[in-house]
Amino acid sequence: MGDAVLYFGAESALFRVSNETAFNGIIGACLSSCWPAAPTMHHRHQSYVRPHRRRWGFTQQELAFLIGVKSRTAVSRIEGSKRRPSLDAVFICMLIFNMPALKLFPGLMAELRASIRARANELYEELQGDPSRATRLKLDFLERLLARIERIRIQQRV
Repeated sequence: MGDAVLYFGAESALFRVSNETAFNGIIGACLSSCWPAAPTMHHRHQSYVRPHRRRWGFTQQELAFLIGVKSRTAVSRIEGSKRRPSLDAVFICMLIFNMPALKLFPGLMAELRASIRARANELYEELQGDPSRATRLKLDFLERLLARIERIRIQQRV
């Protein structure tokens, strides 16, 4: 594809993209930040811990013990998406049920992806205009990150 030059934003920031995947990811990220997102499939269950717990016959109290929390109320809140699970709880649930976090907590993962996409876009715009080699390295990384996040988002819509 060669280098593509893009202009965007109020200041018409200029940057070069030398990779088609990064180019497509950045275009998608720019478009999604300019226009309201198309409706996405809402996850009926933000957490799939409850069906897996029930499948194996564990009570909330027993799962709370395995996770290392004091009461079944914490498990109930995680199952009902009323509380974000701690990092420990996510990893422990992954180990207990032998499932990736994306399958156990799809709503949380989608929320985290949207959050990092917004912050990566913001940092990308902040770094524009600095011609240093270190900044170019950061911008290249951010382009790959945004492209990867966009690929995952598109794959999950299909």
